[in-house]
Amino acid sequence: MSAAVNRRNVLRWSGFSILTAFVLTMPYAMGWAGSAFAIDYGVIIGMLVLSVSVLGWIGEISLAPVAQMGFGLVVVNLLQEAGLPFLVIIPAVILSSIPISLLLGVFALRLRGVYFAIATLAFAYMAQKTFFQSYLGVQGGFGGSESKTITRPSFFTGSERFYYLLMGSLLLMGLICTLVNRSWIGTSLAALRQSEAAFSVLGHSPGAYKLFTICLSGAIATVGGAYFGMLQGLVPSNYFQPALAILYFAFAVAGGMGSVAGAIVAGTAFGAIPKYFDSLSEGKLVGYDQFFIGLVSLGLVLWAPGGLADIGRRIWRRLEGTAPPPPTLTGFEEIDLSDPTVTARAAAAMGEAGESLATVERAK
Repeated sequence: MSAAVNRRNVLRWSGFSILTAFVLTMPYAMGWAGSAFAIDYGVIIGMLVLSVSVLGWIGEISLAPVAQMGFGLVVVNLLQEAGLPFLVIIPAVILSSIPISLLLGVFALRLRGVYFAIATLAFAYMAQKTFFQSYLGVQGGFGGSESKTITRPSFFTGSERFYYLLMGSLLLMGLICTLVNRSWIGTSLAALRQSEAAFSVLGHSPGAYKLFTICLSGAIATVGGAYFGMLQGLVPSNYFQPALAILYFAFAVAGGMGSVAGAIVAGTAFGAIPKYFDSLSEGKLVGYDQFFIGLVSLGLVLWAPGGLADIGRRIWRRLEGTAPPPPTLTGFEEIDLSDPTVTARAAAAMGEAGESLATVERAK
């Protein structure tokens, strides 16, 4: 076994051990900055950011995750009132997300890009104004007289214990998304993203893959909403303002759109840091937290367009001592046919799309 392979194995096991220790001790390690409620909140935001980032696999932007989050909270309340146990509630919440996701999927079949984003934003506003205000109440703070109380599972009533339930669920979501992305489904999605027309010509259904991805995203957002209700207990309708989805989309871009690990890290960090700021400043930095997060996100977009995921890959390559991959041409660059270098990159990108489609054919 070569020295390079040994070094890579040592780095992987060392990184895994450090990360595992940090995740397991996070509620207590961050106790100096505030209560475990902050990291609990951050983990839930990580779920919502992951639901937005997953849609990057099909090149779409949805502004409906906050609405789907609200529906998850409503379903949890109804099932808890019916006396169902937690182990039944979560699968039921996942199943309940499918009809809403299919409805949004109809938009995706007819609309693309900014038009799909506007359609999902309109859906979110209609849900907030017509349904959430009547069911959850319109009080300006948690605990309004018309709000519905949601309880946590009996063993996870404390913030520290609840963290392990949330983090376990988030890691399971991340694992499922990673397995999907590395399977033949992920290869198909990559081919679809490269050329939908070529994907259709080969006999594949772009609509089926789009609906699957939107349903996966919707299930994550809905479960996140269920956990958010358990965390807060009382949630008024004004929390489900669709404008929050724009913020979560910004977090997804900062983490690296389409990246599972980037979405989890960015969502958890950007969700928890403001709460810790409030705690450390004793309320003096309230209103400035989003300003700092905005600066960080802007810096990431300007200096690392690939987000935290790209930064992580660069650091890992440097630690391993491997060379960076050659630059590839994306579908958003203008091609100067007089430049032989650019022409070669364009041909390579077309070859990658063809290879992806061929791989899908072999998988079938």
